[in-house]
Amino acid sequence: MSLHDPVISTDQLPPLDNEPWTPIERAYRSVLRWMVFIWCAIPLIGLGGVIWFNLDHLRFPAQIAAGVVVALGLFLMGVWVPRRVAHTQYLLRELDIHKRTGFWWHKTTSAGHNRIQHIEVIQGPIERLYGLSQLVLYTAGGFQSDVRIPGLKTDEAHRLKQYLTQRIVSEEPAESDNATA
Repeated sequence: MSLHDPVISTDQLPPLDNEPWTPIERAYRSVLRWMVFIWCAIPLIGLGGVIWFNLDHLRFPAQIAAGVVVALGLFLMGVWVPRRVAHTQYLLRELDIHKRTGFWWHKTTSAGHNRIQHIEVIQGPIERLYGLSQLVLYTAGGFQSDVRIPGLKTDEAHRLKQYLTQRIVSEEPAESDNATA
């Protein structure tokens, strides 16, 4: 039995850029800004304690470190957050789902519906304030191939979960019928 495996050139590949990518909600910028604020506040509280208690040998390094944390926080809130949200999009197709993101490094994660093992809608307290959720698709490839789409309206995340769950369930009997035939 010979195996015919034709070569596919890059000209034959469909471009993803021509597809209608869906951006995440702009309100997710506020969620990310709150998260940056919280993560920057934690070391600032410790550094503030060092400065407040006037520990002479640690005061100047603590002031420098506090300045660095504040500068980093302002950069993240003012530059990184808007660009991160602007570059995060997803694409739902009949057989697969894709997410692309990135500010400096661009990343596209794709998963076929037949690779999805289970789906979650996650909503933290800050996301709940803005009516947003994350859709997490756990795949057979492990945690690095899981698809996590943040910044979705909660009802949209649940609708996507329901749609994908129905697609996965409807495909399973067809696969098992073909395996027994």
